[in-house]
Order: sequence, then structure tokens, then C-alpha cells
Amino acid sequence: MRLGGCAIVAAALASATPALAEADKVDFETCDGLQAPGKQADGMRPPSSVSSWRMAGDRNGAAIAACTRALASPRLLPTQTLRRVHLLRARAAANMASDAIPAAIADLEAAEAAGAPLAGAPFYKRSMGVSLSLLRAIALARQGDVAAAGPLARAAMAARPYALHVQLAGESVLEQLSDGGVAAMDSVVRLDPDLSTKLILLETAAGHHARVLELAPRTDAAWPVARLAPMALAVQAPDGKALLRALTLTLHTAYARAATGDAAGARRDVANAMTHLDALLPVASADPKAGAGSVQGAAFVGMLNENVRKFAGDYGRLVEARIAIDQKRPAEALAAIGPVTIRPGVTMPYSGPLLDVTTKLRPMLTADQAQSLPDTTSIVAQLAKARGDALVAAIPLAMIVPETPRAVIDYNRARPNILGALVGGALSMGTSLLGGIKRTDGFRSTLNPDGTQKVEFIGNSSSPAVIQEMTLLRAAEVTRGAGKAAFAITTRADYSRQLVQSQYGREISRTPTGFKSELTIRPLDPGADTTHAIDATAVIDALGPLYYEEKKPAA
Repeated sequence: MRLGGCAIVAAALASATPALAEADKVDFETCDGLQAPGKQADGMRPPSSVSSWRMAGDRNGAAIAACTRALASPRLLPTQTLRRVHLLRARAAANMASDAIPAAIADLEAAEAAGAPLAGAPFYKRSMGVSLSLLRAIALARQGDVAAAGPLARAAMAARPYALHVQLAGESVLEQLSDGGVAAMDSVVRLDPDLSTKLILLETAAGHHARVLELAPRTDAAWPVARLAPMALAVQAPDGKALLRALTLTLHTAYARAATGDAAGARRDVANAMTHLDALLPVASADPKAGAGSVQGAAFVGMLNENVRKFAGDYGRLVEARIAIDQKRPAEALAAIGPVTIRPGVTMPYSGPLLDVTTKLRPMLTADQAQSLPDTTSIVAQLAKARGDALVAAIPLAMIVPETPRAVIDYNRARPNILGALVGGALSMGTSLLGGIKRTDGFRSTLNPDGTQKVEFIGNSSSPAVIQEMTLLRAAEVTRGAGKAAFAITTRADYSRQLVQSQYGREISRTPTGFKSELTIRPLDPGADTTHAIDATAVIDALGPLYYEEKKPAA
């Protein structure tokens, strides 16, 4: 019996060994999303497939525990410094997302210490170095230490001025500053014009009403030309987003006019917004294929429409209140605001304009009248919470993929020998763009009838920042090839590519396979559209030395 028992135990141990080994590998994948390290020097491996069951539950808690085990695993060799930094950074991000800020900062400090031998390497500095600075800035900002967070964010943004994700992550930190981060938004808007609406919101919240009126005419927020399809708002279709963007711009411009004494212009803007909503908001379709043919579908469309109209109506009331305040009619201003106590069914949005109206109106009212106004402390707290939520949302943007000289391989393959095609002059003068150089692999450029040009790049790089920079570099090449010095991005779209595996119609796993960036650009004449202008030569000067470098043959 004893021998038999030992045999059973031995068999159980033998069968458990592969399972334990597999679980050990899964720890790495769960922690930082990469396959378990092998024997390579840096320990970096391709992204792993993410199983559907691992997407559910407490993902942050699971990641923290998995990172702790992976960092102690014998699979992680002492020489695999970059992977160790990568794992520590992943645990820091998970701790930050779980509000464990001291633990996150400790992990970031450990990552910086572990990566000290690599700190002088250019590719490490521009990827992991920038990433750790951004994450530390986010952590400090979440602790309320904005004075220390601001310089870190600015330094990171200056190091990667043409990577949209870096700029967005840094700007989320600078939003915590007293000026609302508006100064940082100019560079972000140049990279993504859709964010010009956010800049308008920040300027409004900061009370910079003259600046809003200056920016509004240069903000491309055109109304859709036809009534929206039934589910356009629900699925965030392009025309649905265009309607909301135009509505937001129009209403904030109206408030800026009211705050600067232009009552007639403010009312004209509000009326214009309401007229467009009447003409453009969707109606429930009788066609079930449209997604709103049922009674439930019609009710859903109606609810969305009501929410949009309520948003417009609320801002219209704030505009009227602001006009009444300027005209010394406090009772009418109070009546225009109406009930603002936040409770079910009464949802005047906490916003910069509401804070502005409340602050200016309160001294004009009696104590009894002022009781009906919302507490400015709660408005400030809600606005601060929204900024804090933006910090959490910025954590994934700050997770820059580690870069090595291999990162430029996509660009080298996607173009011919640009340096060999030069005909005199210096690279910094843009003379690499002498026309006739055909690039088709990875890049695609399309001339549009309106004179704009679509430039897109699809790459198998796992770094969205690299793809964004490559596409912008190509846009600068196109601009210089057209004989122009600067260009403006009119629209952009960024995509991640993933291989999704499914069984019986249910997703099993997904594996990252690369990114795509798509820009529509307009070459500019000198002095035109300075708000959105990007200097093509400056882009080439900054990115050319990195992405144009030719691989030298082995000695």
C-alpha cells in the first residue's frame, strides 16, 4: 500500500509539473501582455494572445499578483534588464488603476533603478524613459502633487512632440494645473483637430471667453448635411460625432458671446443649434434592419434625442442667465437657471459655465435666494473628479512600447533608399523629397478632389507611437514634395489591429498584430492657419535622423 501510495503521488507530481510550468508562463502574459521570456538578452517576446476569460473580473488585481510572481520567477534571468523594467512598469500601472498610488510610485522607482544601465541608450530614453516619466507624473497628479507632476509631463511631451498618445497622456496631467492645461492643448490639437473641441471646453472652464471666440472660427466642427440614421448617435457613427461636436462648439461659443457682452450673438448661436437639432436628430425607422424598428428601438432613439436636446436646453438656460447677470437682472438669471440640484430627473450638468454663473450670481442675491444655487464646492469637486478620471484613462496611453533599432525596420522596408536618392543639399532642408521616389509598401497616399491628401501607414510594430511618428514623417515628405513648408491635419484616425480567434461564434482570444494611422492633410501657404500648422521641415529634422538611418552591413 505504501509503494502504491508513493506511485500515485509521484504520478500526480509528474502530471502537475507541465501545468505549473504553463501557469508560470501565464503569469508573464497576465502581467505585461508579452510571452514568457526565453534565452534572449533582453527577455522581450512578442505579445501574447489574451484569452477571453482573462478579460473579465478584477484584471488589475490579477495583474498585480501575476507581476509579483513573474518578477520572482526563475524564468526571468538576471541579465534580462529590459523585461524586468517592463514587468515593474506593468505592476505600477495596475496599482495606479487600483488607486494604490504609493505602491505604484514604489514600482516606478524600482523600474527606474533596474533600468539605470539602459538609461543612456537613445531608444530606451525615448520609449521606456518617457513612459516612466509620464506614469510618475500621473501618479503624482493623482496624489495632488501637481507642482511636481507638471515638469515631468512637460519633459515627456517635449521628448516625443509628434506622438499623439504621449501628448494626450501629458496633457491629462497638465489639465490639473490652474490654467486647465490649455497651453498644452495647442500642440495636441495640431496632431488631432477633433480635440479642438476639448480645447474650447478647457478654455471655457478656465474663463478664457475671448480665447474661445478666437478659436471657434478656426475649429472645424461642421454640422452634418442630412438627418442622422436611427442608430448614428448610439454607435458613434461619424455623422453622429460630427453633430455632437458642432453642437458643443456652438453652445460654448454662445456662452462666450454672452460672457463678453454679445447677447444678440449668443442667442443667435443657441437658436442655430436648436434649428440644426430639429433638422438632424434621427427618427426611429420602421425598418428593423436599421436597428430601431422595434418599439424598444424607437424608445431608445427617443431617449438619446431627449438627452441631446436637454444638453442644448441646459446650455441655453446658462446663456440666458449669463446675459441677465451682465444686465443686472439677478432674479431673471436665477429663474433662467432653474433647478440645478443633482438628483434623479434633474441633471443640470456641472460645468465651467455653471460654475461661472453661480460664482457671479451669488453676490447679487439675498441669502434666501442664494440657497437655491448649487454649492460651488460640489461643482469644483465634480470638475476635479472628471479631470481625475482623465488621469486614469491616460495610463494606457503612457505605456509606450520599448523601442530598439529594430523599431525603424517598417519604415526602411516601406520606402526605397531615401539617402541614396538625395541630389545635393542637407536632409534638414527637406531635399530628400525630390519627387519620383515611389513608396508603396506600408504607406499609401491618395490625392482628394478638394486638394487634401490622405496619408496612411500600416505597420506590424507593436508601438502606436512609432506608427504615429512614421505617418507624420510621411505627411511631411508629401508636403515638401508639393513645394509647401507646412501642413495641417484635417482629420485623423488611429487603429489597432488584432487577430481574433472565435469558436462557435464566441471570442476565445485576441492577439495584437500592429497599428494603422491615417491622416488627411492640407499643405499650407506661408502664414496660413497658424493654429493647426505643422512645420514639415521641423518634423523631418526631428524624426528623419531616427527613421531614415540606414542599416550598416555587419563587419
